[in-house]
Amino acid sequence: MSIERRTFLLASLAGLTATSARAEIPLAFKPGDSPLISSETEQGMVRYIGLYRQIAASGGWPRIETNGLQAGDNTADVAVLRRRLVASGDLPRASNETAFDGELRDAVLRFQARHGVALNGRVTGITLAHMNVSAADRAVQLEANLERLRQILPRVSRSRHVVMNAPSFEAQAVGDGRVQLVTRVIVGKRATPTPVISAAIQNVDLLPYWHVPSTIAFRDLVPTVRKDPTYLASRKIRVYSSFGGQEIDPAVVNWSGQEAQRYVFRQDPGLQNALGLIRLDMPNREIVYMHDTPTKELFARDERAYSAGCIRVQSIFDLATWVLNGTDGWSRGRLEQATSGGQKTTIHLPQPVPVHFVYMTAWEDQGQIHFRNDLYNRDASASTLAQTADAAGRAPFQQIAP
Repeated sequence: MSIERRTFLLASLAGLTATSARAEIPLAFKPGDSPLISSETEQGMVRYIGLYRQIAASGGWPRIETNGLQAGDNTADVAVLRRRLVASGDLPRASNETAFDGELRDAVLRFQARHGVALNGRVTGITLAHMNVSAADRAVQLEANLERLRQILPRVSRSRHVVMNAPSFEAQAVGDGRVQLVTRVIVGKRATPTPVISAAIQNVDLLPYWHVPSTIAFRDLVPTVRKDPTYLASRKIRVYSSFGGQEIDPAVVNWSGQEAQRYVFRQDPGLQNALGLIRLDMPNREIVYMHDTPTKELFARDERAYSAGCIRVQSIFDLATWVLNGTDGWSRGRLEQATSGGQKTTIHLPQPVPVHFVYMTAWEDQGQIHFRNDLYNRDASASTLAQTADAAGRAPFQQIAP
């Protein structure tokens, strides 16, 4: 590999190391970076497409045939791993050394960070699957995502806006052409994918009601109540004859009959509410929005696809404060005071904030190339990575929530 190519591929990777056996996957972006949807990202992706095409034309990088390589191993397979990581720029120098040492472990950690997988320094499961996607397939994946980027780029200005990327499970707030805030998010399950949309945040709702969508009510809520008649009371969910209609006593409803399908459900505001303490209202044809959640433990998971399509935001108070900047003195402290004091409020934004839900499984940022699992199988022509990742298995999580 040429010195120029190696220098480019290693740009800003040197700090991506971890000391623990299992570290949290770092956010792909940080404040001050160029935004995901930007001309800088476009230029970087174009350059990497050329580099990956060159690597492919030169024979590509080697496949790793051994599952489970880790620090302390000393085999010929380790030398193959070294060549693979040198080819992608994660390891700074080539050698035929067969010992899996600390330098090689750091290179694996860099690779894992760029691909959004668990930072454990071991070449197993999804890490191995990512390593064995060819350079040619990665170039195809980059080209598909470059086309997505170019389609939305004209609609995104350098002024204040929010971008949520489902495959990276992240959202970023952008102002003056730079990322100003980044937060982890939870996105739609594979069966209920988060749509690609552009809308605008018009209101910030504090202590919102949750009007249970009919699809969730029929599919999840009513069957749950049949099994557990106390469920509605424990979750403070009320039953109504219709929207705006009379409240119905759940005890008089035949939950096993067809009449249960006629009612509508509304959850009271509070800590138990599926929307949490804050909802960002962004009217759109798909009826999706961004909101808080009571199940914050899910943000610690690597893959966070658990919702019915809406976006649950880890740093919801930070994001709401950013959205409300300059709006009638709504500081973070005032938001916390209002929600803790039971003050149900709808704050209207005098200037709506554009928001874009996008689907990017590959992008460039600060000289680094990033790839993510094809969560909704929209890159099927690029690689079989999604199917490989699914085969690795993930524990399901059941919850009645948007």
